[in-house]
Amino acid sequence: MTGIAMPDPDPRILARRDEIVAGLRAIVPGEGVIESEDERRAFETDALTAYRRMPLAVVLPSTTQQVAEVLKFLDQQGVPVIPRGAGTSLAGGALPQEDAVVVGVSKMKRVIDVNLGDRTMRVETGITNLGVSGAIAHEGFFYAPTPRRSSPAPSRATSR
Repeated sequence: MTGIAMPDPDPRILARRDEIVAGLRAIVPGEGVIESEDERRAFETDALTAYRRMPLAVVLPSTTQQVAEVLKFLDQQGVPVIPRGAGTSLAGGALPQEDAVVVGVSKMKRVIDVNLGDRTMRVETGITNLGVSGAIAHEGFFYAPTPRRSSPAPSRATSR
């Protein structure tokens, strides 16, 4: 086999697309639900562009409560969920399916708390590494992630 075997989409879910999108719009208003093909195209793959599938819909909640309601609704509807951060994964972690809804957390990027003394931050799940560094740069700190098992503490910038 030369590629990732993707499951066949469920035609029963595809047939209820309009109903599913309407249910999502009741939970996440405005531009938080993406349904047009042109707009969904940005979510058909992550940075692993060798595999592409157009998702049924994309929802971009902005609160934890919306995420919980979206997941509950999709579970009740029997619709698969593809979680997505910023879409920069090179591992295919956010590959959608035609009968699945991509739930992206990119709007959830607030810094909740910064404790420079303890070298800790609490942030929402959609913040990027650059966003973390930007939030503490004025204090002379930056976030230097490493592929270790535990997350490193923010580091103080040094001049050379």
